This record gives sequence, structure tokens and C-alpha cells, in this order.
Amino acid sequence: MRLMVQGRFRLQQGVLNVRNSLLFATIVAGVLIGAGLLIESGANAQGQAGAARAPSGTNVAVVDVGFIFKNATRFKQSMDDIKNDDERFKQEMTAKQEAMQADMQNLQKMGKASTEYKILEERIAGDQTKLRLDMARKQKERIEQEAKIYFNAYRELEEHINKFATTYGIDLVLRFNAEEMDPSQPESVLNGINRFVVYQRDLNITGHILDQMNRNTPPIQQVDRTNRQPFQPPRQ
Repeated sequence: MRLMVQGRFRLQQGVLNVRNSLLFATIVAGVLIGAGLLIESGANAQGQAGAARAPSGTNVAVVDVGFIFKNATRFKQSMDDIKNDDERFKQEMTAKQEAMQADMQNLQKMGKASTEYKILEERIAGDQTKLRLDMARKQKERIEQEAKIYFNAYRELEEHINKFATTYGIDLVLRFNAEEMDPSQPESVLNGINRFVVYQRDLNITGHILDQMNRNTPPIQQVDRTNRQPFQPPRQ
């Protein structure tokens, strides 16, 4: 009987020890897992706090488009070509107007019933109609040419900005006007008040973009201005 009791006691003690071991192992595992979660959570919190505190610099820049258009060599050359052509056209129109004025003076000296009067009158009327049509056509051509020049120049500007921003990790480029307001000029004051960018510090990339646009472009005085083609962006 004593042996059976001792055997049962030992068996129960062994089972108890096994249960205690399993319970201890479970508790230890839970503690370790909990500690791991705490460590991971702490690490993530520290990482997030560190990321929030770490200076990331700026990924925004500004560019003065108006300044670039005023100083882009090929753009200025193309616009000057249009102005020169327009001046030649105006001189031609002035000469035709003076010729028509002379014809009208001669017409006044003729008798209205004469055949010469009718012929000259019809010619003057035809010249006036043709002159108006030529002036309207020239004005339309000039507007289209200027629009094409601005379009091509702006496309090139966009390409250079895109390359610069990609190279230096810039996510946003804003249009900027660096010209100071002139209190004596109402238009200048209004433009200054309507600026999109009110303040910037060392974010201006205008000089870099202008250098790229003027690269490999000869100075204006060295350009052969005969038979020039409209502004075209250079091949990349």
C-alpha cells in the first residue's frame, strides 16, 4: 500500500512538475514575446521620432520665368527677327499708303465723268482693299509666330527644369518674380502684390536654368540674321 501511495505521489508530483514546466515555459515565452513587442514598438517610436527630428532639407525651388525670357539668347533672337520683319512690312505699307495718297490727289484733279477718273478710282479702291487684307494677314502671322516662339521656349524651359529637379531631388518648382516693386509705377506695385511666392530664401534656380538654355548659343551680335528659322529648342 505504501508503495502504491508513494508511486501515485511520485506520478502526481511528476505530472505536477511537467505542468509547472509547461506553465513556466509559457510564461517565459509570453514575457519574451511581450518584451520583443515592446522593444520593436520602442524602436519604431524612436525611429519615427528621429525621422521627425531629422532635418530633411527642402524639396521646393523657384524660377523667374520672366527673367529667363528676357535673357534667353535664342528666344530674344527669334523675337528680334519678328520685330525686324514687322518693321520692313510697316515700311512697305507706308510706301503703298503714300502712293495711294498721291493717286487720290490726282483723282481730285480729274473730271468725275472722265474714263481716266473711273479707272483710277477703281484702282485706288482695289489698292485700299488689298492693303487692309495684307495688314490683317500680317498681324495674324505675327501673332502665330510669337505664340510658336513662346511655346517652344517654354517647352525647353520645362525640360531643363525637369532635368534639374530630377537630378537634385526637387519635387516642386514654383514660378517666381524677383523684380522689385517700383512705388512710382502702379502696374509694378500690382504685380508685386499678386506674386504667388511671397518669400523664398536661397531657392532660386533661375540662373542654373538660364545657363542651360544659353549653352552653346552664340551671342546676338555674332548671329547671321538672314533667312533665320523660328525658334526651335536644341536637341537633347
